[in-house]
Amino acid sequence: MIQGFSAGFTTGLSYGVYLRNNQDLSFSYRKNRLNLYGNYSHFLGYYSYLYGGDRIQEGKFYNSFTDDIDKRKKMGSRLGADFAIDKNQTVGILLNGNFIFGGGITDTKTDIGLAQATTIDQTLTAINDYYYQQTQRYNVNLNYKYEDTLGRIINIDADYGDFTKRAGNLQSNKYTAADQSVISDNLYRSLNAIDIGLKAIKVDYTTNLWKGKLETGAKYSSVLADNDSKFLEIQQNGEFIDPLRTNRFAYKEDVTSAYFNYKKDLGKWQLQGGLRVENAASEGKLNEISPIAGNAKATTRNYTNLFPFFSATVKPSTSNSFSLSYSRRIDRPAYQNLNPFIYLLDELSYWQGNPFLEPQLSHRVLLQYVYKSSTIVGLSYTYTGNFSVEVTDTVDQSKVVMVPRNLGVQQHLALTLTQTLTSATWWNMTFNGTFFGLYNDIDFGADRKLNLKQTAARLNLQQTFKLPRGFSAEIVGVYNSKRLVGANQFAKATSQVDLGLQRNFMNNKATIRLAFSDIYKGSKASSVQSVGGLYIRNYSYFETRQVKLNFSYRFSTGNSKGPRNRSSALENENGRIK
Repeated sequence: MIQGFSAGFTTGLSYGVYLRNNQDLSFSYRKNRLNLYGNYSHFLGYYSYLYGGDRIQEGKFYNSFTDDIDKRKKMGSRLGADFAIDKNQTVGILLNGNFIFGGGITDTKTDIGLAQATTIDQTLTAINDYYYQQTQRYNVNLNYKYEDTLGRIINIDADYGDFTKRAGNLQSNKYTAADQSVISDNLYRSLNAIDIGLKAIKVDYTTNLWKGKLETGAKYSSVLADNDSKFLEIQQNGEFIDPLRTNRFAYKEDVTSAYFNYKKDLGKWQLQGGLRVENAASEGKLNEISPIAGNAKATTRNYTNLFPFFSATVKPSTSNSFSLSYSRRIDRPAYQNLNPFIYLLDELSYWQGNPFLEPQLSHRVLLQYVYKSSTIVGLSYTYTGNFSVEVTDTVDQSKVVMVPRNLGVQQHLALTLTQTLTSATWWNMTFNGTFFGLYNDIDFGADRKLNLKQTAARLNLQQTFKLPRGFSAEIVGVYNSKRLVGANQFAKATSQVDLGLQRNFMNNKATIRLAFSDIYKGSKASSVQSVGGLYIRNYSYFETRQVKLNFSYRFSTGNSKGPRNRSSALENENGRIK
């Protein structure tokens, strides 16, 4: 009889502006051919976001600041089972559930006046009370795997997923003059419902062929999304639907793909190449016309793409290797980004999706050198067409909208270095550096074309120290230089230093860890952007300076076995749900 049980848990507290608790429990039980495993986690507590934007638009300044408190609670769970039919065949089931619920509030104050003067003519105060927010996500995965001693592997995954989100928001917008008299006072309610159903099946086959390895497979996925948004004006005699900001959007997408990949060793060389063909058909329907959708009620697409991959690796010696690779990939929009509904921050600024948003396609070439796994140097070039990004643009004379769009082309050239050093038996260092240049050739429309360039660097140094009495310490430093972010946003340099101290005890079954992150608030962000007559300076701080205390305990008896490594057939689709 083969039998074993293992379990572990982690509990922790963190404090920045608010106190929070994180918890994680996991177990694995094995008896003969059956293996059961599961885990539960939660994150409880408020989170603070501070951000703002000072903009000049149509000869006026709009200086806004938002205090955002996220009061949502997050919980997740997983339960799985694997059963070995025989020495070659295994079947399994995996259930996942993730839940978010709770409220939140944003308090935004915007001072308004003439750009050439410093006098505040009026102030808009907008309070968003997210009195109801609930998100539920479920996923069921069925898996069959066959593997024999000849190198043949058959893997079949069938998945079904369900995502639901409900939100209720009450928003006040009060304009006051310089003498504090009330100019206007409006109250709105928004009710949003999102239901997304997902299903997929994929089959993968691996076998040895011609002294190499062949991998091939196929996948089909289908997504149905229903989005219902109601916007109401609250008046003394009742609540009334605003037909211009109320709508319903249904979206259907089917993606079918097949691939093959072949890898072979030829002396010091290893060659690998493959091709994936993919067809996507989608349709979006609106109940009412929307200006951002070109005043159309439906958008339909059907397109087929080829995605080749090739790599060549040579090892002149056991310590050195060189490789060259090329790949083409597609990045599809998040499902909510296709939803043309309006979400107000206040009456002067809002977020809106774009049903005309298309996938972006990129080509990437990578040249890499590796020395003893301790030194990795890479040079890469990426060309992205149909570049998709969220932008801030003008609406009317006084409003701005944050909307995702396809703007043009982005080119990215990067030099990367990863270096691991052992300076002493008690001191290890890992350095990661990326030096890159971005070039955006983009078009906002209305004769607003931009050609933007920026070189930048991202540096990370991690140091670990073995200390007396079983303690260990860690120092992590991160630096980001001035850089081009998104479409036309130039961000100032930021940096961050994190400190950590931990000790193992109870025969290394228990660990206690104390950490202090972003000790001098160096991650505070500041950026500027401009297009046409719009100029914006943005700034933000998201409670990154925190003290964290965690305790972990783990144990095992017998011959326990953790869950198998496997990927869901809905892995890509789930990643497109925000």
